[in-house]
Amino acid sequence: MEKFNYQEPCCIERTLPQLLKKYEWMPFQTNGDVTVEIILKAVSHLAGNNLDITICLPAIDVIILRIFAWYHKRGWLKSLTILTATDQSELIRNELPKELTLTIVDSADIPDNYGLLVIKGELSNVIVNGPLYAAVTPGICSYTAYFGKDPDRISQLTDTINARIRVADAKKKKAAKKAPKKST
Repeated sequence: MEKFNYQEPCCIERTLPQLLKKYEWMPFQTNGDVTVEIILKAVSHLAGNNLDITICLPAIDVIILRIFAWYHKRGWLKSLTILTATDQSELIRNELPKELTLTIVDSADIPDNYGLLVIKGELSNVIVNGPLYAAVTPGICSYTAYFGKDPDRISQLTDTINARIRVADAKKKKAAKKAPKKST
């Protein structure tokens, strides 16, 4: 295996897709200087141009939301699921277009350094597991990336988060049903 497992912001757009096409999955490290925007730019095209994205991280910020708004404006982002440790639905709804299909859930058990990005497209799937930062955050960061259509591999990488999303979404819907209706 080539020794490209250390990814730098200058080269990741070329090297990571090249490695994923060759090996399907790839562990890699950064110095905390590869942001969510750079990761998306490097790998989203592998999935195609009609994307369903799931992102799980402790907290999302305006920078990341504006990247997703830009992807939607370009016609690439079809739906977005966001799982954070705390309820950030107001911020998310304020920053993203109303016509974007959106699922927003929270689960208190998302660790501070956790991140999962799942990109499903008409061509393939790309999954990146590791810290997802909006800005450079110095420190050694370890990731695992996958590119392909193998349902077993996808399941291995996403089942835990998908279960949390289902549970959090069910709790949210149940709470909404119990909430008193506003009169107008």
